[in-house]
Amino acid sequence: MAVIALLTSLALIAAPHVEAGGYRYVFDVGVDGDANVTITFTSKEPGSSWLLVPRGFTPWDLRVDDGYIVSDELSEAKPTSYVFYLNYSFTYSTGPDGFKAEITYRTRYVAFIEEPRGFFYSTQVSSCPSDELEVDVYLPPGSSKSVTIYGASNYLVEESNGRVVIKVFDRPKYGRLAIEFSLPNTTPNLTVVSNHHFHVKAASRYLDLAEKVLDVYVKAYPTLTELFGIELDDVEVRLYVPDINDVMSGVGGYVPFKAGKLGEINLNMFYIRAVEGSFELIALHELVHHFLWRVGIPPDRLWVHEGLAEYLSIEVAKLLKLGRGVDDHEEMLLQVALNLDNLGFVQGWDFSTVGDLTPYYAASYYVFRSLGDDYGGLNYYRMFFSYVKSRGGVEIDEEVIACLSLAANESLTYRFKGWGFELGGLKVERVETLVKNLPSWCQPAKLLAKLLLEAAKVAEEWVDRGRSKALLEAAAYITEHAELISVAVYALIALTLTWSLRRLVDLKRRS
Repeated sequence: MAVIALLTSLALIAAPHVEAGGYRYVFDVGVDGDANVTITFTSKEPGSSWLLVPRGFTPWDLRVDDGYIVSDELSEAKPTSYVFYLNYSFTYSTGPDGFKAEITYRTRYVAFIEEPRGFFYSTQVSSCPSDELEVDVYLPPGSSKSVTIYGASNYLVEESNGRVVIKVFDRPKYGRLAIEFSLPNTTPNLTVVSNHHFHVKAASRYLDLAEKVLDVYVKAYPTLTELFGIELDDVEVRLYVPDINDVMSGVGGYVPFKAGKLGEINLNMFYIRAVEGSFELIALHELVHHFLWRVGIPPDRLWVHEGLAEYLSIEVAKLLKLGRGVDDHEEMLLQVALNLDNLGFVQGWDFSTVGDLTPYYAASYYVFRSLGDDYGGLNYYRMFFSYVKSRGGVEIDEEVIACLSLAANESLTYRFKGWGFELGGLKVERVETLVKNLPSWCQPAKLLAKLLLEAAKVAEEWVDRGRSKALLEAAAYITEHAELISVAVYALIALTLTWSLRRLVDLKRRS
């Protein structure tokens, strides 16, 4: 094993360096997680090359030390266009010592740190594949040599002037280098920003991000409370340092559900590097989950929770004019949803579902987006939530659709069946739950539904499944429209009483 390790070390040491020509990227990461980036290109012979440079998110400088640039051009990268990067192509001529140029820039959030953990994720490291390329990453002072590196296999970890430096000798996979590192014997210095409803916690170096989240929540809160008709108290929010799994799986945030209640909102700080508005949209999405739970929609009804969290966060983000990231996310969801043949598969979505969940999010979003477009947007969902509250919450899909139907003032059962939802073949237990959860003031409809339900049970005992199914569907229909039926019955009673009183008065006058 020692011989193998020695041979491996010698092979790594013998790996090609860019002194002979090519690119050397150096990331010098500070304790704040920001980095000075220096890209050096050298060549002994004249020629041409290209690399990706920042577009908009930070300024960059070019300095030529040897030789000179004959011509250059900034253009969109091909075949893939990048949101944050442009292609810088240049033709160069050599001087007495060849050609040497440096591109430098400083960028934020290259590493995320909450002691003792740290996570580094490079900016784009992409250049002409015919040129050699090396990447050096100087970790923040105090970092350990115990690191986990992703995106490269040919590297050394060493110390230089008291700093841990990772030297990578091959091109990072997909142009990105990720490093999980630690700062041993350190503890985080946390800060909390609060108002009456929210408490946002983060490492003190990310105070600006905590304030950004709180500001979005404060601006969105009046709209959300008016929409749901409820208030929130003491919602805990935590900005956390991701690991490679969070980044690769695309987890932007989550809210744990334990002991029958929602926990704190956890926001992945990595997405502050995404398109403007993306991080804030994620924060709104997670906040909507708290409102949905408080209004009476259980978290395990995932297609409802996630579909509404997507739809409502996007609509509120538009009102707040949060930026391009909102429109990009909406467009992505619509594109995925419009390529689906069936939406009803989301009924089987639960916490154990694995794999790519994008189609589940997209399909669930599309359901609520379509209904919102047809029935009045946020005003429609304001009515929907009022019906949910009047029932004391909803438990099953039929109850959700019943409340959506009431808000639409028409039955949506056939629409959902057209989307592929399985709502037929009702079971007695499901209808019993529907009837049980009706509010007490719906007694006329509730009594009639109970009678039909009992009749369905008798028909089932006599193996008359056709009649049992018809009676169950009738009971479910009455339950779905219980509020309207009960109001109509009460109105009829009131009209009858009014007519009877007037009749009695007329008879007395005549006598």
